[in-house]
Amino acid sequence: MSDATIIILLSTLSSGLMLGIIFSLVAVGVTIVYGSIWMPNAANGQFFLLAALFVWTATVSWGLHPVAGALLVIGASIPLSYGLEVLLIRRFYDVPNRNISYFVLSLGITQILAGIFSITYGVWSDQFQIPPFVRGITMIGPFPMSNNRFAALLIAVVLLAGLFALLRFHKYGRALRAVFQNREAAALRGVDVRGVYRMSFLLGNAVIFAGGILFASAYSFDLTVSWTMAITAFAIMIIGGPGSVLGAVVIGMVFGFTQAVVSIFASPTIAAFSYLGAMLVILLFRPQGLFAR
Repeated sequence: MSDATIIILLSTLSSGLMLGIIFSLVAVGVTIVYGSIWMPNAANGQFFLLAALFVWTATVSWGLHPVAGALLVIGASIPLSYGLEVLLIRRFYDVPNRNISYFVLSLGITQILAGIFSITYGVWSDQFQIPPFVRGITMIGPFPMSNNRFAALLIAVVLLAGLFALLRFHKYGRALRAVFQNREAAALRGVDVRGVYRMSFLLGNAVIFAGGILFASAYSFDLTVSWTMAITAFAIMIIGGPGSVLGAVVIGMVFGFTQAVVSIFASPTIAAFSYLGAMLVILLFRPQGLFAR
């Protein structure tokens, strides 16, 4: 096998893994929120971009180390999400067909954040990139692998593994799965359903923020990435099955590799929407999602 072929294969593999793991993280955050409180969070892309821009501000404007900036932004996501839950989200818990109300509410949040980003960051620059967590490259045969991208990939894998452990073994995870399956029965068995709602909103947003930070560490980005990620995360959740964390991870990886392959052998423009065609085909045969609960 020639060096050129090896480079193409390893480039496809690394890009597919990186994109897939980020898609999976964001889709898991969206799925956790939707599966628990029935909130189709249309603002997930703006939260994703908000995290990336905050890290850029912390590292480029304030001069913090990228790791310190990332920890600061993840920490800030908790009071931000809690404030949104107290002021807005919990007011619709008992509203009939609240998923529609939540969708309209999240669209409003999307437009507000998009406007703020446009008149602030949009004026300062049209392209953003944060300093790397780790510098240097590692040669894998003839293929140069960025140490920073490898670190971001490893962190994302650890986060996903931690989420699966939390949902599988922790009492909160068991309560969340009970609410996923039947919230009325969960309440009768003593589960604090409203407490699960609140924790799910905080956790889901923290995961989306983590995805935005990791994306910003691995790639340069602009303000349009929020809309791309919002559509992608929803598509992954729908195909994987609303409420299915496993489905979000599996389909997220499929989307990531699809985009990576098409980017290399066709063009990035085609790659940006190539997986949406696959989504339509899958939904024709299984409209409830591949891993519907």
